[in-house]
Amino acid sequence: IMGGISFVLSIIIAVPLGILAATKQYSRTDYVITAAALVGISLPTFFFATLLKLLFSVKLGWFDLYGLVGRDYAQLDSWGQFLDKANHLVLPIATLVIVSIGGYMRYTRTNMLEVLNADYIRTARAKGLSEHTVIYKHAFRNTLIPLVTIIGGSLPGLFSGALITETLFSIPGIGYISYQSMVAGDIPFTMFYLSFMAVLTLASNLLTDILYGVVDPRVRIS
Repeated sequence: IMGGISFVLSIIIAVPLGILAATKQYSRTDYVITAAALVGISLPTFFFATLLKLLFSVKLGWFDLYGLVGRDYAQLDSWGQFLDKANHLVLPIATLVIVSIGGYMRYTRTNMLEVLNADYIRTARAKGLSEHTVIYKHAFRNTLIPLVTIIGGSLPGLFSGALITETLFSIPGIGYISYQSMVAGDIPFTMFYLSFMAVLTLASNLLTDILYGVVDPRVRIS
């Protein structure tokens, strides 16, 4: 759940910002987005998670430092339990989103700039099409092709767990459990985890090939 939410939020935030930076190349907006992307790429997960915990847990006291549920979780009703879990997931999800959107933004911007400089985009503008139509109907459609590759490669991370983030926040996800198993020398579980990762990688490659046919008619088999 944590991986899925962070993945969706990363795409929702990063792709529009990457497009905005490409359409406003060398402007102040482009520089700000590029700088933010580089910061996100450069920040190690453990460092950024520690900063979030120091600010929002230690200094402000808004969130708990560790765990998935609070002390009074068993005494809460179903809605209260949901809110309690959601409260504990805010910082881990924020960590995953911030450290991942930088790469998506840079990738989107780079590919969007390449497409915007293509001949057919200049032709579309010369025909009098609106800038919105040129960008979102013609350019963005072709930007999706390389973007699908990087998004499809992120599939294993959704189900294999965020090992570092789960360990830092003591969230009992599969990443945290796999770390504990490796430290304890649990060979059967480690073998399962690595096999699970291999299956997910193959599945993500298959899904990527299928999505190619969805976004690019040229690769469809008639």
